[in-house]
Amino acid sequence: MDTRKITAFADPTQASHDLVIGVLLLWWALRSAFATGPAQTRTRTRVGRAFQARLRGDPQRITLHEGSVSRGVAPSSATFFLLIYWYAAAVCTLIGMAALTTAPLTGVLHAGRLVEYGLLYFLFYGSIDPDKLDDFVEVVRTLLLLVCGIWLVQHWTHAAVDGPPTPWATLYPTFSATYDFGGYMMLSTVLLYALWSSGASRSVLTTIALAAGAFVTVSSESRASLLGLALIVAIDLVVRLRWWAVVALGVAAAAAPYVITSKKMLTLITGVVALVTSFNVGVIRQAFIADPSLALRLRNWRLAIEHWLARPFFGDGLGGYLSYTRQYDMPASPDGWYVRVLADTGVVGFVAFVLLMASLLWMLVPSARSESRPLRRAIVYGAALAVVAASVNAVLVDTFVSYKIMGVFWTIVACGTRVAAGHGAAGTTGVASNRSAPRARLDPPAPRARPGPPARPDDPA
Repeated sequence: MDTRKITAFADPTQASHDLVIGVLLLWWALRSAFATGPAQTRTRTRVGRAFQARLRGDPQRITLHEGSVSRGVAPSSATFFLLIYWYAAAVCTLIGMAALTTAPLTGVLHAGRLVEYGLLYFLFYGSIDPDKLDDFVEVVRTLLLLVCGIWLVQHWTHAAVDGPPTPWATLYPTFSATYDFGGYMMLSTVLLYALWSSGASRSVLTTIALAAGAFVTVSSESRASLLGLALIVAIDLVVRLRWWAVVALGVAAAAAPYVITSKKMLTLITGVVALVTSFNVGVIRQAFIADPSLALRLRNWRLAIEHWLARPFFGDGLGGYLSYTRQYDMPASPDGWYVRVLADTGVVGFVAFVLLMASLLWMLVPSARSESRPLRRAIVYGAALAVVAASVNAVLVDTFVSYKIMGVFWTIVACGTRVAAGHGAAGTTGVASNRSAPRARLDPPAPRARPGPPARPDDPA
């Protein structure tokens, strides 16, 4: 590693220049989103109008497309924080380009990927109909079963004609990297787990899909996905306090050595069980030392931390990690999303990302507690668990830049936040309508007609 380059990056004068430029660019970005005119406050971007509508409690839907405004759907509260994260990533990348710590094309491509995934969220958020959640569950369940079927078929047929059969000790797909495949299976299984455990959907197909998803996730050779799934089950146990789930988890842990044949996954399960039962943190250190893959991660993480300390505020810019991380003598990712965010975008980008994840949980968790309809509550709860699972998964892999993981992630999160926004808008719509309804006039009642004398029999009529 070139220590002279790091020393040059750590120059206090350069750091102060980066700070001033970054603050100016962030100020300009926010000013472009929110601007005041002479007569009234107006917003130049549709994202800004959506956020202002949310602050006002206006239950109207405002999307990024011209003319697509319809009443009855509140904008997502996460829009503003997603916008801030985009701006922070762009500012840090521009500073990195100016400092020659990242290549312009590399920075642009990495920034475009982040914007692409954010647009997926807006697409799904505006497309999902909360009145057709059964169809959404069917799509997730069917896709999971199809992927499991393809996984089994390709595994059985992958062996050469004249060669030995494919060993069942490595049950990972040949059509995807293990962490991509495991992340997809983990998130789909988390949603089905929320549906099944809450009683919203316990059909035969949902039960089969949940069991298949759990088995394939555990056997996918993705330790990050297994950790995410295990933490979700643990959180559910603490939140719901269900004794049958504790018994089932104990039975599953006891049966793991007889069901799972992957040595890597068995080592992880043994380490997690030892950590939970003995509370010995040294188990984690021993696992990192004994595993070559984890040891390689540690080396790249040290380099990434060194680069972050050299430029703590704005980092090297998106894609800067390609200049120093290596896997098998090839440029590669640090395989740790939070370390990568710190190295590429510094404290500014890291805080912006944490705020984005916190805004999603802030929107989902209260709605999951207050929603009374079982299916809606289960989907919102599953979306909150998906955010937690993906955040844990990102400790060991670059979860939030994997298109195979982000597709299902933003689909689940968009559906959950869409239901949560509709739940909040339903409450505010009634209040707003009562306040804005014109008062009825209290006119005095009309006088009653006094009864006249009874008619005579000989009177006409």
